[in-house]
Amino acid sequence: MSNSQAIAGVTIMLEFLIKEGALQELGSGTLEIVTTKPLDEARKEGQEKNQINIFLYQTNPNSAWRNLDMPNKVKPGETGKPPLALNLYYLITAYGKDNEDTESQTLLGVAMRVLHDHPLIRSYDIDRAIAKKPGFIDLGLLDESKKKLLEDSNLANQIERISVTPNNLSLEEISKLWGTFHTQYRISAAYKVSVVLIESQIPVKTPLPVLSRGADDRGPGSQTGTIPPLPSLTAIKLPQNQFYFTVGKDLILEGYNLENSKEVHCGHPYLENPIVLTNLKDVSATQIRVTLDGSMQWLAGFYTVTVHVQESGRTRITNSMTFPLVPEVTAITYPDRGNRLTLTCNPAVKEGQEVALLLGDLAIPYQFPTPQSQDPILEKNLTFNVSNVTPGTYVVRLRVDGVDSVPIDFTKQPPEFKEDQKVTIGKS
Repeated sequence: MSNSQAIAGVTIMLEFLIKEGALQELGSGTLEIVTTKPLDEARKEGQEKNQINIFLYQTNPNSAWRNLDMPNKVKPGETGKPPLALNLYYLITAYGKDNEDTESQTLLGVAMRVLHDHPLIRSYDIDRAIAKKPGFIDLGLLDESKKKLLEDSNLANQIERISVTPNNLSLEEISKLWGTFHTQYRISAAYKVSVVLIESQIPVKTPLPVLSRGADDRGPGSQTGTIPPLPSLTAIKLPQNQFYFTVGKDLILEGYNLENSKEVHCGHPYLENPIVLTNLKDVSATQIRVTLDGSMQWLAGFYTVTVHVQESGRTRITNSMTFPLVPEVTAITYPDRGNRLTLTCNPAVKEGQEVALLLGDLAIPYQFPTPQSQDPILEKNLTFNVSNVTPGTYVVRLRVDGVDSVPIDFTKQPPEFKEDQKVTIGKS
């Protein structure tokens, strides 16, 4: 498998093939120099030799190999990092002696013929370039440092073949490429080399083979019917005459195979550990009733609920479902009808939560005080600046992480807004 030196190895192979082809076709000394420099550095002032420049101007991921495991490296059941698979894009530029165009065209023709005759960079070609194995003659086309780099790149051992194909650039594309380097255009040909595979250095995870599949090696079980075989939840509902979820009230969990339920876990994004409820009532195979215990440290917002079921000596956990815990505004303080309005809420809100006072269609965000310690701030008394609120009487709502308090009295028909959830803003 190729390593991080493979990109340079490909460039060296293009240099070797072009030098070899020019030697065979034009004779010794005609192609005087092959460089691998940026376009603005390739031809310095005063340099008048026959020259070919090989410039790598772009690398792109190869989509075909992008998510494939390495053959013979990652076995079934194992996980490994895919190789870095790259397409390389080169620009071959020819410079004639004394900047003679016919010379440069001849050199470019030789280079293009060589790459046409070598659509693949084979292991055999790499061995010829390195010239270390018996039977290969060193033509002296590469210096020792380049031979060593080519050998160390392991390019010859790559499992995927390396193809060299012309890359047709439009006049606009090639003009932009030359213009980027602020240098004069010279006759050139573009090529794509694909694919170069660079092996990841992250080790493959190799778990031990499975010796048995479940108890007594019975393998997976199956059953007929539409009822799930494992404990699962299908719905979270409100008890009769209860209109929203709040602390101290009940919620009903419906599902299947719940008869051995022991705990209900309620997770919140701003709680390090879920709240565990054990006061289960009316437990049956299809339903559980549980009280949201007011002695627990609840926060308003959305909770994710799972049920832990004890079954055959082990604990199974159901799928999760979500319910909104509504904040309650228990008191409104507006002293002297000034610029500050304070709400007392239950449960508390925690630093980091998005909290806002809703007055009509106006949302006033809450600013948590500057923390005095490392402990997170928990607030029940929230003070808002209402100096920019138009005077008038408003129904007060508190929004915490997208869950609004409910200022409605559902016991009346039709429902009405509660009087203790209203405030008059402005001077008396």
